[in-house]
Amino acid sequence: MASSSKAGNKLQIQIFQGVNSLPLVNTKPGAWVCDLGSAEISDNPYTGGIFVKDELAEDLDSDSFPVNEWKYILEGEWHMIQNGKKLIAKPGDVVFVPKGAAFLSLKNPFKAFFVTNRGGVDHKPYVKAKL
Repeated sequence: MASSSKAGNKLQIQIFQGVNSLPLVNTKPGAWVCDLGSAEISDNPYTGGIFVKDELAEDLDSDSFPVNEWKYILEGEWHMIQNGKKLIAKPGDVVFVPKGAAFLSLKNPFKAFFVTNRGGVDHKPYVKAKL
């Protein structure tokens, strides 16, 4: 299991590579689990879902990311720049973006499952699309 580190700058993005190859633990008949990661954050409501960035997306500059968020990369690659360093998350990688992190998300298309510490949001669709 990967965990976020308290050492160093807490606002650093972390990529846990190859988590899809971690072993599953059989907890009950027919039930398997693999904890992908954990972070020490305060109690808040959480939301999970699918995030898709397509080929029409632009670079997105975040001076201070608004929430703590985990992303499990399903397809494509998420290219980011933080503190002058290029980060690339590939399918099977888990990314933890801490609240307050500053980074540039490049326009590469990707699809991810996300979990974030915010309550549910009634997203107003720009275009309805199928996953």
